[in-house]
Amino acid sequence: MSDSQTNLNGKEIVIAVSGSIASYKACDLVRLLTKSGYPVRVIMTKNATNFVGKITFEALTGKPVRVDEFDTGMAHIEIKNLAAVLAVVPASADLLGKMANGIADDLVSSTYLAATCPVLVAPAMNPGMWNHPAVQRNLAQLQKDGIQIISPDKGLVVCGDEGYGKLASIEDIQLAILESISNPKYRV
Repeated sequence: MSDSQTNLNGKEIVIAVSGSIASYKACDLVRLLTKSGYPVRVIMTKNATNFVGKITFEALTGKPVRVDEFDTGMAHIEIKNLAAVLAVVPASADLLGKMANGIADDLVSSTYLAATCPVLVAPAMNPGMWNHPAVQRNLAQLQKDGIQIISPDKGLVVCGDEGYGKLASIEDIQLAILESISNPKYRV
């Protein structure tokens, strides 16, 4: 990868991890992006830390992971100023609802509302949750707001249910992130 491909003019790819069993897959995404030479920063919801520890992402990025908006300064503003793109991977039903309704009660949702860069979400949840009318309304609102949805795959999920809701492939998510950097169609 050439310097021109990985140079984001001092900005970073911000990966926001929310509480989902698929959170561990965000580790692979971060690893692939950093291995390709992209500067990556991770922020997490408190619920996400129940699935993957901060130290894992810190080891992969070489940067501190932020969870608490109020641990130092105005973290959501600091992070939005660093972001070339904000990708929520995985995006839980809870976080999608917050984003669609302008609720900013944690670092990830506050960063989203402050963001001026392209924003992508890669939902992951139980198929019943994915198909629920409330989740579909929230997704429609996010699309209307200019957010790129990386649709989940169909398959068997951890709980044993089958259907749409499985996190899209990491390769597809990485491609969408890199395309948003070069062609920022989805910008809030």
